[in-house]
Amino acid sequence: MSRPQASWTRLPSALRGDRIATVPDDWEVWAFSDPHGVTSGLRAALRQAGLVDEALRWSAPAGTALVGCGDYADRGADSRGVLALLRRLQPEAEAAGGRVVLLRGNHEEMLLHLRAGRHEWLTVWLAYGGHATLQSFGCAPSDPLLDAAALAGIEAAAPGTFRWLESLAQAARWRDVMFVHGGLAPGCGPADLGIATDAHLWVRAEFFETPLESGAFDGYRRAGVERVVYGHTPSPDGVRVLQRGRLLNLDSNACGNPRMPPHARRMVTLVNLGDGSFEASPRVVIPTDAAPDRAPAPEPADPMLDHR
Repeated sequence: MSRPQASWTRLPSALRGDRIATVPDDWEVWAFSDPHGVTSGLRAALRQAGLVDEALRWSAPAGTALVGCGDYADRGADSRGVLALLRRLQPEAEAAGGRVVLLRGNHEEMLLHLRAGRHEWLTVWLAYGGHATLQSFGCAPSDPLLDAAALAGIEAAAPGTFRWLESLAQAARWRDVMFVHGGLAPGCGPADLGIATDAHLWVRAEFFETPLESGAFDGYRRAGVERVVYGHTPSPDGVRVLQRGRLLNLDSNACGNPRMPPHARRMVTLVNLGDGSFEASPRVVIPTDAAPDRAPAPEPADPMLDHR
């Protein structure tokens, strides 16, 4: 199923934070993507990485950043829990001399479009995991159509949710690395993300199957971007390193995407980018095959894995 918009032209979305967040070059960086409502796996990964203590309070040393590449909500059974955890960790990290940098994914963007009254997004959002999010906040509508009371119920259950969603950055930079949800928008550069295009939230093979040196991404390379960390396209075997070590796909199928093959593994993965290559970066992997909050709602078949 395709999103309502047919071309890579951005639909306006509110933004209350940095458009492109930055992490100091000398900081230690952990990254993850696409937990999709699987709070149990994310909590376990954060503990094992030493970023939080047993009480789930931020405990990493000063100069540590956790970067999330989007799609925190929808599909899994505990979107409310994932959002609450990340919202709480942000000020705790800041107080400890660290930072939790959270980017928006296409699922967060769909919620913002609905909040702004763009009802053409309703069918797509509900079909691709929105019902699970409503249920986690205790405000699922009684009919297939979403009314204003349902979104109001999210805000009532967790005040400030939509203002927080608006604060999510379009991308982040650390050294020569750009973090983004779906990938780089071909023919654009960092100044275009969230301004002239929203392709970075939706793009798939057009990005990762096109060599960075092809010329399609020269706008980013002129800005110093030589490596990319992203999510959005799940892998059946965990995180993937592509293009001779220049791309790192962090979507490790946490919730058990219904479009993945039967043998696909389900994991929440944190990667410590360190000073070396993507291939050598330490990883924390939490299997979520049996996680109680992983099960997605039934979704329509889409063998091309397109625009979700």
